Amino acid sequence: QQTYQNVKRYAQALRPSILDDLGLATAIKWLAEQLHNLSGIEVQVKIDTAPPLPPETQLVLFRIVQESLNNVQRHSGASEANITLECQRDEIRVTISDNGKGFKLPRQLSEFASQGKLGLTGMAERVQLVGGKLEVHSQEGRGTTIVVRVPTRLYAGTST
Repeated sequence: QQTYQNVKRYAQALRPSILDDLGLATAIKWLAEQLHNLSGIEVQVKIDTAPPLPPETQLVLFRIVQESLNNVQRHSGASEANITLECQRDEIRVTISDNGKGFKLPRQLSEFASQGKLGLTGMAERVQLVGGKLEVHSQEGRGTTIVVRVPTRLYAGTST
């Protein structure tokens, strides 16, 4: 029974139906709740109403939030995290921050892979696929902030 539950949890994590059924905002709130339930980390979520986004962009943003929260749980030692999704005229910005231990940043994001930080490398690659940009801000002893920017001009008139 435990093995079945683990397989089911992993399958849902790979392609959660909540993203398809209820949208990005609800899926992000679900991720925050999952993190809190698994680790006790308090997560604050603030989400603006987003314009319709293509499914692939929603999935990219969901995956980046998911990976960021996994990193918070596994590496940061944080007691709190924050997720914001803000919609501006020309972009959607998702910010994930924590109050954890932080880490020393390399000079370039491409150096993450050689440091074994494959999750951050994957995030950067994913967001580039939808025309966006990823910023990583971290300082030892002061936490980490991930900022994802995706242009909205690509989606004018698009519906999901």
